[in-house]
Amino acid sequence: MSPATVVRLVSLDVGYTLGEPYGTTLTQRLVELSPLPVRQAKQIAQQILHALDPRNDATGPQTVCAALGIAPCAFPHDHRPPGFALWPGAVAAVARIAQVVPVVTLSNVSHWDERETNVATLLAPYLRAHHPSWQLGFAKPDPLAVQTVARLHGSGPAEVLHVGDSFDYDVRGALAAGSQALWITSSLPSAEELRLLAEHPGRVTVVPNLVRAVRHIEQTLLPSTSSTRSTTS
Repeated sequence: MSPATVVRLVSLDVGYTLGEPYGTTLTQRLVELSPLPVRQAKQIAQQILHALDPRNDATGPQTVCAALGIAPCAFPHDHRPPGFALWPGAVAAVARIAQVVPVVTLSNVSHWDERETNVATLLAPYLRAHHPSWQLGFAKPDPLAVQTVARLHGSGPAEVLHVGDSFDYDVRGALAAGSQALWITSSLPSAEELRLLAEHPGRVTVVPNLVRAVRHIEQTLLPSTSSTRSTTS
């Protein structure tokens, strides 16, 4: 992250950044039903299912099935949403970021999978807002996901720092939107990932875990207090 860039908003991915679902998601069920390669089927689900509000589009399930090569009658209308558990330390991490800069969540999730999970309540009172993709109408890596969140909070895309674990969705989505990214991964970047990072110098920082992500935000945005915070971590 360029020290000259002003960050006015941090957007946090939720799944596998702050916690994880326990149980099978609708996306996973549809990917298993689809004859398409797993990665391709997952990308289609992200693009269509996760941006779909069935309250406004009753034909959405048929559209998803058609794109995935599944018979419409096979759509799992009996799906029961999985539970979701925050990882230990997630609430404290969000609280620390919120002391530095306003925080929102930006999560790729379907309406069907989020019905019984209230992320805003789990992370209260530290979140400015929770933005699931099915409510936004855009799913990462669509640049409109980050850009819409920025607009809703009176910021420009370049003033948003998006934090997440997925290169394909969080990093690509942030870069496409003109934003900055904090990529949480313990794996070495692939050659393809390194090439993309090299094309956007200073816009992506790689950290191994959420604790390091919080520390990076504190040290970058509050340099005068970073040493104090580090000693009390």
